[in-house]
Amino acid sequence: MILRCKTSIRALRGEPDRETPSPGGPESPDGRPGESPELSDAETGGVLVCRACRSRITRRDFAMEVNGSHRHVFFNPHGLVFELGCFASAKNLLPAGPETDEFTWFPGHRWQVVLCTGCSSQLGWRYVGEAGGFFGLILKALAEEEAGIRG
Repeated sequence: MILRCKTSIRALRGEPDRETPSPGGPESPDGRPGESPELSDAETGGVLVCRACRSRITRRDFAMEVNGSHRHVFFNPHGLVFELGCFASAKNLLPAGPETDEFTWFPGHRWQVVLCTGCSSQLGWRYVGEAGGFFGLILKALAEEEAGIRG
């Protein structure tokens, strides 16, 4: 049985809780509001939503290359295979668990699981390093929002 605790250790210590997502527009991987435009029906790229609950997560034009590629295929220590897309900005994601550099797929970056705020599905990982950060999102957990549908 897995139990999830919504109260962070920082909150228990009376420190600011960095794990609480800020409302509004896209966020950078360090949790600060991004300078990118709102995830709307943008002219430049399709909106990507959580496949399970249709919460808006990111846009195709936030895709970025890390180590020379946008898409990466990795397996974890349990043998599960993940195809990730790297994105500079995302929203409606809740970091879960501690940051770690154990078994990192991107050397020089710590990672932290990110969950959809709408349904708690794991959508990928947040990566943070000295030179900045990004989101590695599980591509099959996302879907392109159909035109005219607002979430």
